[in-house]
Amino acid sequence: SINAEYMGKHIHDAIQKADLEDAEAMKRFASQKDKSERFLQDNLEKQDECWRKIQDLERQLQKLGTERFEEIKRRIEENDREEKRKVEYQQFLEVVSQHKKLLELTVYNCDVALRCIGLVEEMVAECTSAIKARHDKTNQELEELTLDVHKEYLEFFRMLYLALGNLKKKKKKKKKTLR
Repeated sequence: SINAEYMGKHIHDAIQKADLEDAEAMKRFASQKDKSERFLQDNLEKQDECWRKIQDLERQLQKLGTERFEEIKRRIEENDREEKRKVEYQQFLEVVSQHKKLLELTVYNCDVALRCIGLVEEMVAECTSAIKARHDKTNQELEELTLDVHKEYLEFFRMLYLALGNLKKKKKKKKKTLR
């Protein structure tokens, strides 16, 4: 009976110990389950946050992609404008170069014309001077000839006047002798 009592006590202790261990195990399980539930909830919230971030990042990627597309489009248009400007500038330089050559030729022709005008003026001045000298000489010669002719006429007139005087004398003499 001691043995049965001892055994009964031992079983009873074993049951109490098992009950305690079971209670502790249930407590640990419940604690672990609560911890696991909190972990799973936290994990789910973190996943939801990550998905929100992923969606936000996708929106940002889409926005950045659109901005990049717009920038590339703007840059292509800018490159096209720059190329057009360069072509127009080259055309401008070619036109200016042609006009510059024509203007330089015009200026050269004007210089040549001015030199020619100067030479013509010089020639005209020399010709005018020569014509004036010739005119003056011719006038002087004409004056001398006119003077000589006048002298001859005067001489002839004197001779005729003297002859007339002589004839008058002779006529008077003849009249006297005839009377």
